[in-house]
Amino acid sequence: MANFIFYCNGTMKTGFGHLSRCLNVARATFALQPFSNIVFFGDFDQFSTQRINNFGFTVAGSDFTFEPDMTVLADSYQFTFEQLFELKKIGLKLCIIDDFDQYNYTFIDLIVNFRFNAEAFCRSTNKHRLGVRYFSFAQELLSLRRSRSQGHFQNSINTILVFIGGNDRFDVATHVVNALDKLVVGKKIILLDQKAPSISLKNNTYQALEFVDDMSAVYKQADLIINGGGLTKYEAGFCLIPNCAISQTREQHTDTLELARAHLTFDLGLAEDATIESLTLNIEGFLHTGVLAQRDAMLSSYYLDSTEQFAKEILKVSNECCLLYTSDAADE
Repeated sequence: MANFIFYCNGTMKTGFGHLSRCLNVARATFALQPFSNIVFFGDFDQFSTQRINNFGFTVAGSDFTFEPDMTVLADSYQFTFEQLFELKKIGLKLCIIDDFDQYNYTFIDLIVNFRFNAEAFCRSTNKHRLGVRYFSFAQELLSLRRSRSQGHFQNSINTILVFIGGNDRFDVATHVVNALDKLVVGKKIILLDQKAPSISLKNNTYQALEFVDDMSAVYKQADLIINGGGLTKYEAGFCLIPNCAISQTREQHTDTLELARAHLTFDLGLAEDATIESLTLNIEGFLHTGVLAQRDAMLSSYYLDSTEQFAKEILKVSNECCLLYTSDAADE
């Protein structure tokens, strides 16, 4: 029987951020409890399935069933109250990543929101663990952060990574690349995109990459990251890489603004509003005034053991007696 179930999705349609952070926590959980049986449950394409398997974890088959006393970490924006309550009635120990305070139900055993300054906008209970103290990052990023923290913050920018994410719904990545080509000369621009589009640039070199298992290898090359407003802006900040965010949704934009106020990213607005001209103007402003302002904020805001702390909270839930809830909970 599986000890831990990570319930999420990873496809071109849903994006890969939810899977990535679940994988990070799963790896930390297994490191703390090496004999755990860890299973991923959800909708995964071939790329995601291979990522899961590469870390020695299993994707649930069509015959998989939830059983009492399993510990579940659920991570999706699409769960309903009814779906979660049905899981709890089975007798599961139920944990959830809740970015937007939408799953604040009394029957959930652990609610984690690792957004920056989450304490300010969540209706906190004793079940909550809030803020970047519980940020989920891949362990490969640790060495990159340590090496950058010992050196000088990158004043000269030679390589720029553009990574909008698994679901570039407004096709803004090509706009960003073309804006950069108008703004800078003699740089290397890397676009990380599953479609790996061919783009001809006049003033810079261009490389298209499909998605990779180990993002640290890509981040290592980057002196600047322009991202899609999701998990990448946190990973860039953790790695002490100057970064800008062009948010894909209004919810992401709210989060981006919170980080921007703390100099942990630079806001490029919403992708749906972006033009090559507006992006050129905004990125130019960041390069002139925003890069150095990010260093101190990045150094002081992130924790080297936050993923481990997240995993420890899941293990605490797993080791507690599973409380059974009556149908009265459905009255919430």
